[in-house]
Amino acid sequence: MKAAVIEHRGEIAAIKDVSVPQPGEREILVRVTAAGVNPVDWKVRDAGERKLPFILGQDFAGIVADTGSRAKKYDVDSRVFGIAREHGAYAEFTVVPEDDHEQPIAKIPDALGDAEAAALPTAGLTALAALDALGVASGTTLVVLGATGGVGNFAVQIAHDRGARVVGTARAANESLARSFGVDEFVAYDDGDPAAEVKRLHPEGVDAVLDLVDDAGRIGRWSDAVREGGRIVSTIGAADVERFAARHVTAINLVMSATAQSSHAGLRALAQMVEDGRLRVPIASEHALSEAARALEESKSGSADGKIVLTIDTV
Repeated sequence: MKAAVIEHRGEIAAIKDVSVPQPGEREILVRVTAAGVNPVDWKVRDAGERKLPFILGQDFAGIVADTGSRAKKYDVDSRVFGIAREHGAYAEFTVVPEDDHEQPIAKIPDALGDAEAAALPTAGLTALAALDALGVASGTTLVVLGATGGVGNFAVQIAHDRGARVVGTARAANESLARSFGVDEFVAYDDGDPAAEVKRLHPEGVDAVLDLVDDAGRIGRWSDAVREGGRIVSTIGAADVERFAARHVTAINLVMSATAQSSHAGLRALAQMVEDGRLRVPIASEHALSEAARALEESKSGSADGKIVLTIDTV
């Protein structure tokens, strides 16, 4: 089969012929039809920490091609989507456990296309887990930093659906897009200090901040913009928990795979929202598997508004 394989440090995403993986007794073999591109994919590629060789990617949509001897939850020809963290998703086939907390899978509803399904798992579950950790509900004032990105647009939509008031940051040129997702107040991050602007708009502080973009040196600026007793979540491990606690703000460095939302139930909840018309999946671009390196660089540039997807045709 064709797959985007990293065999040597420094490779960007070479397409190579490798053997089709075989499912273990409680695993399923999936013919991949689409793979979602996430920042974690190029971070894993560039970090140089994973044992070589490995296949890039983790989010997938596809069709069950075979099952292990003790795998009973999914039939051959069933459409499924989820996270293939171990075997990778930038490939014509992947193998996933039929029931695993860190690699959840679920059936794809008829109303959901393959590209949409492949775009949902990591970003959607991260958004869901972050909003639950922040306690976002009706009446919550929430700031989403990076409101038009892969995780950000899902977080804005889900928060809006819950009745929260959403303040979104993005490039000034993306204000209309951010508002289309459900942003009530827009702050351009390329037009000054967004934390200072939010503090000006909400002098008593907002209830919650979902920070998808700031590093450890910048996230601290938000301590003055969150009310006492409020919460902030970083999805990239940037929050100094003790520093925020000194300001009576609860800070959480979220690891999605360690949350309850990383589950079959979490995927089903996302799919149900799409089916109900409460969540849309914006696809920024689609690429063939042969263009995996290009797709990763697009993701790494931070210019994509929405999700990047690889479409995979088996031969």
